[in-house]
Amino acid sequence: MKRSGDTLHHDISGEDILVRGDERFMEYRRKWEENPRTLTVGSFPVHLDIETTSTCNLRCPFCKTTYSRMAIKNGFMSWETLKKIMDEAGDNGLYACKFNFRGEPLLHKDLFRFIRYAKEKGLVDVFFNTNGTLLTPDKARALIESGLDRLTVSFEGFEKELYERNRVGATFEVVVKNIETLRDLKVQLGSETPKVRVQAVLIPELRGHLDEFTAFWKDKADQVSYNEMLDNVPNTVKPVRSLWICPFPYQRLMIMWDGTITACYNDHYGTLAVGNVNDVSIQEAWTSLMKPLRNLHKEGRAHEAQACAECPTRMNEIKKRGEA
Repeated sequence: MKRSGDTLHHDISGEDILVRGDERFMEYRRKWEENPRTLTVGSFPVHLDIETTSTCNLRCPFCKTTYSRMAIKNGFMSWETLKKIMDEAGDNGLYACKFNFRGEPLLHKDLFRFIRYAKEKGLVDVFFNTNGTLLTPDKARALIESGLDRLTVSFEGFEKELYERNRVGATFEVVVKNIETLRDLKVQLGSETPKVRVQAVLIPELRGHLDEFTAFWKDKADQVSYNEMLDNVPNTVKPVRSLWICPFPYQRLMIMWDGTITACYNDHYGTLAVGNVNDVSIQEAWTSLMKPLRNLHKEGRAHEAQACAECPTRMNEIKKRGEA
């Protein structure tokens, strides 16, 4: 299953965790799909990526965070910054947020407080990605009780050697047990959430083994998926002119741990930053300050923005269009 504006993600087993019956959730998914196709901006983002922390406890060779960690200022989002974001988001009907960008969210001591506050503000889809190494029984219970809607655990494969070679610093047995514990706790507490997706980056060694991958995980998670592997190694993406328009400026904004507002989660260095939540409103950033970037894309000049020119997602789409 591929979603609009996203040809990189593939769901291969289990339920569709992005299908729910309530009206507001369906409205959220409709806008997520339609806004990029119709170039509809609206008065506020549909979704925010909120970086709880830029630090990570693993050093995965295919992850841009591994390469950028020495070139960025690392830190943890404060409660005051999160509250400022969520208060404005709640007033403007934000539908969804993901609590991560460059780092591992479970490193943040206030993560569960963040999740609860987002749910109190009326968000219908609150989630984050994790490597699962820190998903202890206590944290698993706290995630359930906080009201988290869904959780994506990044996990390459179904075999110890392959997994640990690609998730450097993680232990196969520990993370598998952590996921099983969360599954069992949901049953014990009578909770259907968080929905759990196990998701792999489709590294070369995993190609041709998706059946085994699915068989290993289908009873441990609600959904099994994979993402295409992108070239995240620095200075290897060639800037190319293209008429392809990125869907992100019509769906979401990214807010870094220090409050910096930028356009997209591929902008690891903040070169597309349009301000800080302590200086400008999210609404102003979305409706006004993002206009120049949207115009670059609409005019086929996105390559003039460094982060867009070097974006592996953009390059992947251009190749599929036969323009590279």
